[in-house]
Amino acid sequence: MKNKNVNAAETQAKKIQLKRRLKYGGLSVALSAVVIAVVIIANVIITSVIRTNNLYVDLTGSGIFTLSDTAKEYLKQVKAPITIKFAVPEDTIRANAQMFMVYLTATQFSKASKEEDANNEIPDITVEYFDSFKYPAQFEKYKQLTAGTEWLSSNVIIESTYEGENGEEAALPLVYSLNSFFTTSDNKTVGFNGERRFLLAFLQLAGVEQPVVVFTTGHGEPIGEAPSDKNNQYVDFMNMFDELGFRIKYSDLAKEELDPDCRLVVILDPQRDFIGKELSSLEGTSELDRIADFVSRHGSIMVFLGPTGYEYTNLSHYLEEWGVRVRTTHTIEDGVNTLSADNRSFSVVYTTEGLGASVQQNYRNLRTKFQHAAPVQILFSERDETSSMMITSSFRTSPQAKAYASDTDVLSPSDVGKADGFDLFVVSSKLKYENNEDYYSYVLTCGCPEMLKYCGSQAYANRGILNVLLTRIPLIKMPVNIDYKRLEDYGLTSVTSNAVRGWTIVLAVVMPVVTLGIGTVVVVRRKRH
Repeated sequence: MKNKNVNAAETQAKKIQLKRRLKYGGLSVALSAVVIAVVIIANVIITSVIRTNNLYVDLTGSGIFTLSDTAKEYLKQVKAPITIKFAVPEDTIRANAQMFMVYLTATQFSKASKEEDANNEIPDITVEYFDSFKYPAQFEKYKQLTAGTEWLSSNVIIESTYEGENGEEAALPLVYSLNSFFTTSDNKTVGFNGERRFLLAFLQLAGVEQPVVVFTTGHGEPIGEAPSDKNNQYVDFMNMFDELGFRIKYSDLAKEELDPDCRLVVILDPQRDFIGKELSSLEGTSELDRIADFVSRHGSIMVFLGPTGYEYTNLSHYLEEWGVRVRTTHTIEDGVNTLSADNRSFSVVYTTEGLGASVQQNYRNLRTKFQHAAPVQILFSERDETSSMMITSSFRTSPQAKAYASDTDVLSPSDVGKADGFDLFVVSSKLKYENNEDYYSYVLTCGCPEMLKYCGSQAYANRGILNVLLTRIPLIKMPVNIDYKRLEDYGLTSVTSNAVRGWTIVLAVVMPVVTLGIGTVVVVRRKRH
């Protein structure tokens, strides 16, 4: 009888213990499920709030997603409301890393024009997105603006309306490809220039002048017939002007006048001399007369002459008026800073004084590459008080460099009046007073056209220095002082949208399910024991 009572008590105790285990085990499973559900729901709510209000924190080193103070200052030049249109739905924008970068910049501009514009100085900038496949009629007029090129759903449209004489009128919309918001180097995307691209569009729609850069033709310049021409050897250099907001034009000055909107003339690697006025005839206008007249009206020119072995008599006479001469019959070899076996490719020595030095002061930790260069000789003192002219050098060779025309015709820096190396890039400026205001004209002379071929390389400072040079010269009222933002390795462009969706499913669904499964197994095993 006693054993029966003991067994009954033990059985009852086991039942109580089992109920207790089931109770606490069930509570554990239920609590885990509740926690997982709360996390998922909170994630959905927080994500929705972030997406709706664009509450993103910019953790990138170069501030890719933050609108600069300089950009906000340029916004004050906008005179009419702006609309930025994306030709795809919002979800498609967010699924594409590059398009999302452009979208975030657009929303930053919109925010600056609305929420941050306390004094209501800036017309509203609005961001919209549509589905061009679902509603093709809405985009028909934009497709006509891209005649000759394929219409892409990734295109970004920027348009504006303004108050004309007969009421509200619309400016011609601008259509940009997604690639135009990025900078490439060596066929790789290295920078994001969305801030500047948007500003250039806003200012153009606001009627702010779009300056012209004229590249001379008719002298065998190796630039093809258009910037995109496959025969253009300096496409990266020309792309830099496009990104800065210039309109690029080719011009044969023997046949036509300079464009009235021209602010800069580039003479790039000519193989023949320019036409000067014949002494026996004063009829007509020579190319150099047109250039001289342009510079006298506060224009500026850039001249790139290499060691062609040919003397440019007429062009040289004009450059001598600006205190410089390019020794195109000689080729520099610098064995101290050499980058090649023949010493004709080398890194330059940076100067430390004057305007020439100021353009490269932020790039001295990088090398600037010159290849097949000719010496640039400064003909008189670096400051000529009588003509209000200043001459400053930006790059030099080492003092040990030599310049060869032949085995017997060899120049040392001392032969051209320089003990510290051959000058390579010289900036001549002239001050002129008109109506109690001062104006500068600039002539920039370089003995190495091939240095421009490295404007597309991140390994050298060539592009950055030339970009800064244009900001130092008051050529235009455009945002040339806003450079692209470097894309560091954040993985933004290397992760596909499918990969993003895959990781989202893993983190939001698979991991909670696995956790729940493991918890269930643990509970069951505890019951059995």
